[in-house]
Amino acid sequence: MYKFTINITKNDLFKSSLNYIKHSKTFFFDLIFTFSAIIATVYTILSGTFQEISSFKKVLLILCCFLFPVIQPIILYIKSCRHAKKIKDFEVSLEFYDDKLRVYSKTESNELQYNNIYNFIKYKDMIVIMYDSIHGQIMPDRIFNENKDEFYNFVSEKIKYARESNK
Repeated sequence: MYKFTINITKNDLFKSSLNYIKHSKTFFFDLIFTFSAIIATVYTILSGTFQEISSFKKVLLILCCFLFPVIQPIILYIKSCRHAKKIKDFEVSLEFYDDKLRVYSKTESNELQYNNIYNFIKYKDMIVIMYDSIHGQIMPDRIFNENKDEFYNFVSEKIKYARESNK
């Protein structure tokens, strides 16, 4: 059995948002868009046409270069700070048993069978348990005490076994 008590911080929320974006299908679009914008900007500067285009187009080219690598993370950080203020004193406890997961806080409690877990994702700085396609629980590395891989393997096996048993 594993038991964790978690207080989510603004940095946890920010890292989770970045992980979500980096592993989404749109991340490739972000990379291609940024790369194309940089190529177009460098081309217009090297070909000498940068001085001839309007100020609006110059600003737009430069903005496109910074949209995904700079502006998007800043927006995500601001959103994370706002959300963290709402859940500042919210503490969640998780207990992992052989047959189920128990999630509880001061105000509510819920039990979830392993076969009902939507997704279980391991990132380099956290583990995320998705209850459905939208809702989940962030488990930052600081709660694991060097046994993150052991815990991940334990829960992964329980989910796999529960899903195979249902077939």
